[in-house]
Amino acid sequence: MAKHNKKRNVGLLHEQLIRFASQNLVEGHKDKANLAITILDTNFKEGSELYKEFRLFNALVHTKVPTRDIAKQIITESRIACINHDAAKLRSEKSMLIREINHTLDVSNFYSRKISDYKIFATVQALLNEWRGAQKLGPDEIVQYENLLEGWLTRDVSPQTMSKKQDANPLTLQIMIEKFNKKYASILNDDQKNLIETCLSGDRESVEVHVQRIKENAKNALEKFYQFCDNEILQKKRKLVENKIMSLEHNSADATITKAMMISALISEMENDDE
Repeated sequence: MAKHNKKRNVGLLHEQLIRFASQNLVEGHKDKANLAITILDTNFKEGSELYKEFRLFNALVHTKVPTRDIAKQIITESRIACINHDAAKLRSEKSMLIREINHTLDVSNFYSRKISDYKIFATVQALLNEWRGAQKLGPDEIVQYENLLEGWLTRDVSPQTMSKKQDANPLTLQIMIEKFNKKYASILNDDQKNLIETCLSGDRESVEVHVQRIKENAKNALEKFYQFCDNEILQKKRKLVENKIMSLEHNSADATITKAMMISALISEMENDDE
């Protein structure tokens, strides 16, 4: 694979920001977590070229289809979508994002955290760049990368992978959960702890159930909170908060889990305000 620039990979940038926010939220550093969340909200806002590229990137990384023919169709449609991106504006927005990360977060190892699916992240970004006319890859390399992406889109991620995780040594799993609880029990609410414990067990279906429960609890808590809220500033932000809750997807992706953790923290704050 050709040399890849991690700092200009939209998926890696988004993932590292999510992980930074999640880690600091779990460790009780809300101020640092909020810095990353603000960067995400500011730079990945709907309508921006960065947002358009990320949506396409995210779809290619997280979509799974049953046949190569469907995968080829998705790649074709993605190639067409790329043509509609404003490449110059996208470069500018990405440079501004990188500058803001460097100056605001000031973390030396921010870009070096390991991502398990790094190869597909690099493949997708390289193809997005090429489809927009970067001309950094030769014809044979483009074919190679698109074949790689086809294989990824048709990957098998269910029963065998899940059973391996669920058959993990129960003693090891229990030790992991006990260590986690010892370190973080005092700063996480019950929903957050249950969600993390389920993630550690590798039970994807249960994770999705927990995420759905947090979403429903959040909707109910928000409705209750605004029944008695007469603060004009908070009233103006109601729609924004509702949209964040409603946009929570029902899956076990890292980004979804992080968002569910944040929403759960928001529920706790609203319920405390009610008391």
